Amino acid sequence: MKTIQIDEFGGPEVLYITDIPEPVPADNEVLVEIYAASVNPADSKVRQGTGPGAGNVTFPYIIGRDFSGVVRACGKNVSEFIPGDAVFGVLPAGSEGTYCEALTIDAALVTHKPEALFHSAAAAIVLSGLTSLVSIEDTLKLQAGEKILIHGGAGGVGSFAVQLAHHLGAHVITTASPANHDYLQVLGADEVIDYNAQDFTAVLNDIDVIFDLIGGEVHQRSFEVLKSGGRMAYIAPLLKDASPPRDDVDVMRPNVQRDRAHLLRIIELYEAGAIKIPDIQEMPLEDAGKAHELVDTHHVRGKIVLTIK
Repeated sequence: MKTIQIDEFGGPEVLYITDIPEPVPADNEVLVEIYAASVNPADSKVRQGTGPGAGNVTFPYIIGRDFSGVVRACGKNVSEFIPGDAVFGVLPAGSEGTYCEALTIDAALVTHKPEALFHSAAAAIVLSGLTSLVSIEDTLKLQAGEKILIHGGAGGVGSFAVQLAHHLGAHVITTASPANHDYLQVLGADEVIDYNAQDFTAVLNDIDVIFDLIGGEVHQRSFEVLKSGGRMAYIAPLLKDASPPRDDVDVMRPNVQRDRAHLLRIIELYEAGAIKIPDIQEMPLEDAGKAHELVDTHHVRGKIVLTIK
């Protein structure tokens, strides 16, 4: 089967297409023929060797975390799926391998794909939706009426997070370039700050909740606008040796584990109309390197999805 691999860390040019044997599902696994695989910013960090699990990578290595496809075979203990079922899911935390034509995965980490959801759309909202749900609902416990600042609202996670926060009844503020302002307002943002022209610390104060998708210096400066007793969750890398400058706020790193319950919550929100599919740019598997070049600009609106089948 076709797959995209790397034999070393580096730029997008280290990604190459090759053939490997098709895997065989274990007793609790399903073999899924991949129709679409999402390209995440985390994929780029893995490729560069800067992600948290870089020390565990052994070459050759296949990148990718979330996908949508069709079950081709089931292990002997799997009863909830049959060959031909359309499913979507995400690999276990710390595992990679969706840039390929087929993969095996524990059946508990996939669920049936709604018929109305195209494979590329399903792949686009799996990890971004899971990350948003664990961060905003489970970790930050966002409440109706609270003010939330989402740094980097136009990306995959940001697009989902803005909609989720709006659905929960919060006042949603986000940062983005001017080209994405209309897009984010349609998704439910109440205020959009142009980070190129405005210093968010000069125009905001008394923020209840911050969801930081940028990290670095932005993370440290965010403490200036967070109210006493406020909460901040982050998933982006922090400055080296960074520490919270205040002890009157809660700072949390969400533990984004994988399970079917959160996949079902994504479906619930989508079918209720609370979540729209983000803008998607589809690219064929063999253009994974070009997809990574775009991701590395840090200016992708919505998601890039590799179309495989």
